[in-house]
Amino acid sequence: MPREIDSAVFPHLDADLDRVRDVLGPVRLEGRPELTTLTDEWPDTSRRLVRPTLTLLSYYLLTDPAAPADDRVVRAAAAVELLHVGSLYHDDVIDHAYERRGRPSVNVVWGSHMAVLGGDSVMLTSVRMLAELGQREVLAGAMAGEQMCAGMVVEAADLYVASRGEQSYLDAIDGKTAAVLSLACRVGAMQAGRHDDAEEALALFGRHFGLAYQLHDDILDLTSTAEEMGKPVNADLPAGIYTLPVIRAAARDRDLARLLRRTMTREQAERARELVITSGAVDEARARADEFMDQAAGQLAAVPVDPSARHAMIAYARSILDRRTPGSAVPQQPTRPSRAHGDGLSPQLAQWLKSWLVDTGLAVSPAEADYHRWTGAIRIPAQTLAPAADAAREQTAYGMAVLVLVWDDLFEDPQLRDPEAVTALRRGMVAMLRQDPETPWRSGAIPTAWASLWPRLREGRTTRWQERFLDGIEEWFEAAEREAHHRINGYIPATADYLPLRMSTSGIETALACMEVRQDRELPSKLRNHPVIRRLEELAFWVTFVENDLVGLDQDEADQVPYNLVRAVRHETGCTRREAVEQVQRQVAEQRAQLEAVIHYVPALLRVLPGLSGRGKDYAKMYVDMTSVGLWGRESDRYEQTSTSAAPDLERLRREVYFRADEPAPIAP
Repeated sequence: MPREIDSAVFPHLDADLDRVRDVLGPVRLEGRPELTTLTDEWPDTSRRLVRPTLTLLSYYLLTDPAAPADDRVVRAAAAVELLHVGSLYHDDVIDHAYERRGRPSVNVVWGSHMAVLGGDSVMLTSVRMLAELGQREVLAGAMAGEQMCAGMVVEAADLYVASRGEQSYLDAIDGKTAAVLSLACRVGAMQAGRHDDAEEALALFGRHFGLAYQLHDDILDLTSTAEEMGKPVNADLPAGIYTLPVIRAAARDRDLARLLRRTMTREQAERARELVITSGAVDEARARADEFMDQAAGQLAAVPVDPSARHAMIAYARSILDRRTPGSAVPQQPTRPSRAHGDGLSPQLAQWLKSWLVDTGLAVSPAEADYHRWTGAIRIPAQTLAPAADAAREQTAYGMAVLVLVWDDLFEDPQLRDPEAVTALRRGMVAMLRQDPETPWRSGAIPTAWASLWPRLREGRTTRWQERFLDGIEEWFEAAEREAHHRINGYIPATADYLPLRMSTSGIETALACMEVRQDRELPSKLRNHPVIRRLEELAFWVTFVENDLVGLDQDEADQVPYNLVRAVRHETGCTRREAVEQVQRQVAEQRAQLEAVIHYVPALLRVLPGLSGRGKDYAKMYVDMTSVGLWGRESDRYEQTSTSAAPDLERLRREVYFRADEPAPIAP
């Protein structure tokens, strides 16, 4: 039972709220169980169910407070809650919010598009439930929804308006918050079958309480901490939402008014918050909220009900105005490990890699075998990854990872300036890929290295996995060829094209395949196609490669690398290098925050996702490992030349692979 409720007055509230929870649940899409979690909540999410509680209390007040609620009341309470929950999906998209009750918000996990559709589904479920209760209920729900949207429109129209007036603010919160709280009380009263005066009094109680409720929420945004609220605070000011304390303070403080005339940085928003608090406007806003709460209580004074029930309902409303919940925020565990160079490979694995590089001819000396851009990039801290299935699979996975880095350097080498040579390289790489490992089509280090790995890679893998793996590499070669031509031609993509172009050259499919080999697992296609997993992959890719764009910017500029986001921003906007770097850094911080939220969500998702044969935990760990490896890239030794390493002769390796158009095609295996 809510701690603010006197159980002696409403003895069945706790049990009736459990009945409401039983009605609440995800929207189920026929034949698509993997999408159920879009509208489901975390198992340990604690909802205060303010709106259902008001629905039940309104019903008790007009009937017998000592009797349990009718089933119609329970369904009405659930319907109002679903209307509210669906609106939160939309709010978080609009507000770019990443947390809700200390948990990742739906939009950050599923993406804004899916979050909007999920919110629509939940709200329409609410409408259906109200329609099943009757015409009056659904009409009341439709009117409340209309008022809620109108309030949001008013608020949106006044974003960043420094001269916003108090009445505009009150009109906005009357619609976006008070209308649904009023509905909660109204539909509860409807089920009691009392006369219209009592119903209207309770609806007005909910409306005035709703105004006080939103005022307190806006005050808490200025005065509380994220730990107390379970969500980010001081979010309204930088978003251009000027609430009553801000409006009153700005009317007296010209410095604050000047800050409100433009988009603010976080530092400016903190300064504005301090000015509002020191102005005394927060206390004035609290007093205004108290007035609304007194007006709400006054609406119940003339309703002929049990005085103890009336007092208990008013006491409940007053008690929940301060919604700080210490300890509710769940700290996110950073996926990036602390920097610890060179401690990621066991001595046995490191020795195997060096021997393999020399034996295949990829390196001609131990110094080349220690080349920082190859082996330096894979020295992942040991605590970052789950143990490999066995030593042989670990060797194979790391060998393939190094070979991918070699292939990448062959195409990105700034000394490769001949467009025909680039195409010949791609043709040769594809021919090598499809060769018979027992009879390589051409001698040389690259074909030899591939011939040594491919039989080990495909051991125990399904035919479908093998085909997908080879097709993915071939597509990557084509993308690498395109990037090399862009580098030679001096082409820099628009920022809108950066993501698809960079993703095509990312090798993400090969990276996942290496992780599958290392763990001796195959990720099910249904998992790879899940919207949350696709979003995780995209976020992990974006953060990984843009962070590497930043750390490798000097070299990328010198080599005229085309797919660097900083270079793309400068080319498109004409801004300075420093301005472009700062812009990209802000984007990375935002995307990384979203990535951390999704990573935090994935284990919970895979615990409940059907059809994973009890391996959800293993699959979740694979994705966490892959993300950790990617994020480690910017801190690896890849970007730091070591005294023991020597750069290989990349043209030597390319000459062994070139396959020009006038050469006879190799014999297919």
